[in-house]
Amino acid sequence: MNKTFAFILLAALLCACQSPSKPTQATEAVLTQQAQATTGNLIIFYDKDIGSGPLMKAVNDSGASLVYEYKNLHGIAIRPSAKTNIQDTIAYFQKVNGVLSVEQDRLMKLQ
Repeated sequence: MNKTFAFILLAALLCACQSPSKPTQATEAVLTQQAQATTGNLIIFYDKDIGSGPLMKAVNDSGASLVYEYKNLHGIAIRPSAKTNIQDTIAYFQKVNGVLSVEQDRLMKLQ
């Protein structure tokens, strides 16, 4: 019984050391497509101790519109102004006092 256990343990360790398989072109294409599927909205989370005041002021000052407020999660979804570049908008909101993260809203297909 000890030899069987030792053999299984050795086999498991050898499998764990195996390098992962390289993704296929089809897998990479699906991941790229999913990464590019964005809504144009931004999801922004803020520090609950600072509150949403500075962030809401920045939203108004930037010309963005509020899409949704996640009160329990301390976050908001906004639609940036059509006149602004998305990367510039992300950089702008990352500098706002109390902002923890700024991410593009993405569409993920479940298959």
